[in-house]
Amino acid sequence: MAGLSLRLIFKSLWRGRRLYLLWTVSVCLTVAGLIVVDVYRGSLAETLRLQGRGILAADLAVSVRRPLSAEEFERLKALLGPDARISRATEMMAMVSGPAASHLAQLNFVEDNYPLAGELRIDGVRDDTSRQLWVAGDFLVLTGLKVGDDVNIGKAKLKITGVVAKDSSQTFRFGAMAPRLYLNRRFLQETELVQPGSTLSDVVRAVLPSPARDLKQAVEKIYPDPAIQVSTPQDLQQGSLRVLGRLLDFLGLVGLVGLSLGWVGIYFLAQRWLLTELVSVGILKAQGLSERWLAGYLRGKLALILFVGAAGGGALAWLAANLLFPVVRDSLPAEFALTWSWTSTMILLLIGPGSGLLLLFASIRRAVLSSPLALIRGRLIYRLKPLPIVLTALAASSLFILLTFLEARSWKVTFIFQACLIGAIALMSGLGYLFLSVSSRAAKGRAGWLGHLTSSMWMRRRALSLLLVVISGMAGLLAQLIPNLEQTFLLELDAPSAAKRPALFMFDIQDDQAQPLEEFLKTGGLGVSQRAPFIRSRITKVNGAEFERARTGDWATREEENDARFRNRGVNLSYRASLSPYEHILKGKAWEDMGHTLETAEISVEESYAKRLGFKIGDRVEFDIAGTSVEARIASLRKVDWNSFEPAFFIIFADGVLNAAPKTWIMTVKENDNVTPVEIQTRVSRRFPNVTSVNVQSTLSGIAELFGKLSAGLKIAGWLSLGLGLFVYLIVLSFQLASSERDWIQLKVLGLRTRQIWALQLYAYGGLCLAGSVLGAVLSVAMTWILARFVFDSVTALNWSGIAQVLAFTLVCVAVTITVFTFRPRSALRTNRTEL
Repeated sequence: MAGLSLRLIFKSLWRGRRLYLLWTVSVCLTVAGLIVVDVYRGSLAETLRLQGRGILAADLAVSVRRPLSAEEFERLKALLGPDARISRATEMMAMVSGPAASHLAQLNFVEDNYPLAGELRIDGVRDDTSRQLWVAGDFLVLTGLKVGDDVNIGKAKLKITGVVAKDSSQTFRFGAMAPRLYLNRRFLQETELVQPGSTLSDVVRAVLPSPARDLKQAVEKIYPDPAIQVSTPQDLQQGSLRVLGRLLDFLGLVGLVGLSLGWVGIYFLAQRWLLTELVSVGILKAQGLSERWLAGYLRGKLALILFVGAAGGGALAWLAANLLFPVVRDSLPAEFALTWSWTSTMILLLIGPGSGLLLLFASIRRAVLSSPLALIRGRLIYRLKPLPIVLTALAASSLFILLTFLEARSWKVTFIFQACLIGAIALMSGLGYLFLSVSSRAAKGRAGWLGHLTSSMWMRRRALSLLLVVISGMAGLLAQLIPNLEQTFLLELDAPSAAKRPALFMFDIQDDQAQPLEEFLKTGGLGVSQRAPFIRSRITKVNGAEFERARTGDWATREEENDARFRNRGVNLSYRASLSPYEHILKGKAWEDMGHTLETAEISVEESYAKRLGFKIGDRVEFDIAGTSVEARIASLRKVDWNSFEPAFFIIFADGVLNAAPKTWIMTVKENDNVTPVEIQTRVSRRFPNVTSVNVQSTLSGIAELFGKLSAGLKIAGWLSLGLGLFVYLIVLSFQLASSERDWIQLKVLGLRTRQIWALQLYAYGGLCLAGSVLGAVLSVAMTWILARFVFDSVTALNWSGIAQVLAFTLVCVAVTITVFTFRPRSALRTNRTEL
């Protein structure tokens, strides 16, 4: 029987080769598009993971934004053992001044054995004395200095002896505000840059002969302080790639859209295929073949088509990925490398065949259980019991939810996306049914023969017509969703307007320097926009319970990564007499009513920060500030405009509670048309060398350039999704036209000319596609708003002209497809063939 099944399968495939080739190609392209998107996204993360050891410059890094105590350092050495190679460094931002100019730099005070891993290559070394300084090439360009010049770093004077030609730890360091400079750690004390409350990072790096898998967990156990960060190469996706977090989320949604489009296409094509098989199944059943054999025959034929299409899709994806990579390379970091995840690819290759067999399980069972006469007439009259239908639906839903979660790696995105799809399908079904009913009634007595025939075709096959409306609507919704989100995402990435933005952002201002610095700026005709105290602390308890360090394993959801990042970081506090113009209370106690004493201390928490940490109004939070415990009640949640570049904090106290706490100050300087930001930096660095200042406009220009490069990748992803949606849409239409060609031959026998049949097809299928496309475009706007609001937490930005253009282009493609199908040279509609 197995041999008979194979012979029948191959013979039937050969007889209907054009139709089956169309279906196979559609599966091939759908799977290929999905794999290309997955490879494009996965490569961004995988490239960093593969290069993580060089980026970290070690197998393990322990860092804290304060000097690490001697006891803490010895505890780490004891844990790592005598075979570990250890290197210590201090990193901080400071102004470096030369003979003619000053510039902000990231200073790396390292030991002689740095780097332990990776590469630090220096060119042009002139002097091997102990006072050498190595600088990044862009630092020389920005300052006009050259190798051999002397520079002042705090109170120390050093000579530039070399230029950094390659630094593997610079990989994917997107938002760097300043070029890197390397000097020996013994100069740290001489510079006198480290003052109480100064912003710095103390980093201990280690290389081990064979790092244990639980090395990070072991180190975290000896450091209960959540402010101490423990990093391994695998963690860098959460750190260095943080700027790409939203890009990865966006590309995850592109993958979800591709996955959904694939299921839409597979489901429709499989259903139409099954209808074409009913007659042959009825004949075979009438000849005495068992229902079990017929079910195996249909499933084997379906599996063969889908597996061939999926295999072709994998090969096409490999070719497409390698062809697309040179095109998008300029939109990615220079270190980006195309990385193929064969595990992910194999999962995606099984989606098409597996989902097709699963989606048609109940339909195939219904077909083989129907009577031969009903099958020969092209009908399915056997009614399945509810249990098989429910089990099939649950299995399909579970598989789709699992695949969605694996693609998005976020429960939040998964359930929001699933809920939107289910709601869209339900709404399209209801509105589609209403459209068919209203159109049918409107056609009675008011339409000519064309309208009557169109209406009768819709109502005679109401389920099929409704299915085409829903399929075209889903294809239109999913195809337009990514371009709409792309517009929203690009608006979110755009650097905000420079209006009312400060010229400089200054920090590391000592408590006794705040007033003298403000007066110094005023004497130069410069005004201070805002200033705020900056107090370092860590959260120790919440409502009396220990505030524990959050940990993530080798694989974590996006929510777990965000939670870990926010729980593990130190907390910067501030206090003020009144709220700044860039923040306002959303809920809770008014600012004027906040407690102003240590006994009645209350805090206001930024809303998104409170949401991530699970804080709510009324919670009591205990802070450790320089060894002193301070408890405060959360009195309000507030919204902060982070784009203002004014001093802003997640947690703030009212004036009077923390005034005596150890602190530094943050200050912003207003723009002045007569003085450039660089001139202001030079003046400040000479008078106050420990004060660090950032040129806001220059920083934003670099960020804008980065986002401009990333936007090209987003647009490619949007085009890919749009093309995939349009392809699925037209494949569904083409398959429907091919399957109904016998109906049009009958009309030709009754006397209709080819041009009239073409007009009827435009009315019938074009009308259904128009209704579905418009409905899909409208729902894509609604779904864009939902995802932008609840996934990206941003304001929706839509390109209405683009939506209209895509809709118009889709309808033109529909008309062209119908026209080509009707008037193609081998079409039965253009011949005198009348056999049915």
